[in-house]
Amino acid sequence: MQQIEIRVDRDGNVTVHVEGVKGEECIRITRTLEEALGSVTDRSFRAEFFEEQVLERTAEKVTKL
Repeated sequence: MQQIEIRVDRDGNVTVHVEGVKGEECIRITRTLEEALGSVTDRSFRAEFFEEQVLERTAEKVTKL
């Protein structure tokens, strides 16, 4: 499950923490938020960032009656 946690400290500094997303997808989904809040002063990545996103596809066979 994807989660984004946003924290604002007393000085107005914002920390965005993303869970459940692998690779550069975390940057893509937070880009708009970062642009709205101002410049990024620091960025660190968890181990998930360096893992590849695995896409799962499911196919169903549909039979007409």
